[in-house]
Amino acid sequence: MPLLQPTKDLLRYLNQNPMVRAQIRAAPGRTLLYAGAFFRPIWQELLLLKKRDPQFARKEMLPEVLARIHAPGMPHPNLLAWAQALDAQRPWAENGFIAWRALSGIFAANAVGAVSFAIGSPVTAANKVFAATEVSVLARNPNVDATTRDLVAYFQSCIQTRQDHINMGFIAG
Repeated sequence: MPLLQPTKDLLRYLNQNPMVRAQIRAAPGRTLLYAGAFFRPIWQELLLLKKRDPQFARKEMLPEVLARIHAPGMPHPNLLAWAQALDAQRPWAENGFIAWRALSGIFAANAVGAVSFAIGSPVTAANKVFAATEVSVLARNPNVDATTRDLVAYFQSCIQTRQDHINMGFIAG
């Protein structure tokens, strides 16, 4: 099934606005990527941790970054609202998933320094943007540190061998 017009509109907007793409980034050493679930979805666990630990609260997740990006010509108040609106599009795999892959790929490409990870289960390229996009983008990112490169190699191995129960976290100091 082809992309729906709202999804095409976001992809076109991102393509035509390099200054907006440049804003889809965390501060150096603060990128936090996540996927899957432990006892609940990882993103929920991370939000709880951020409320309890001021040091951990400095880490930046993609939705937080997207919520800060307000740009002229957008049909929504910020990029997060736009992406969330696409989550309602059906079929989701050809619309919401594609939108999140584009945004997450930009976020991973703009990462600098140490990247933190919270990866649960199940994590496959078919069901998680982390496995479908972020890992391969990070592998090509020359601006991440050596520890991040080692972790990315491990994640790539898990994904290639279809080990979808990764259940691993690393919070960079």
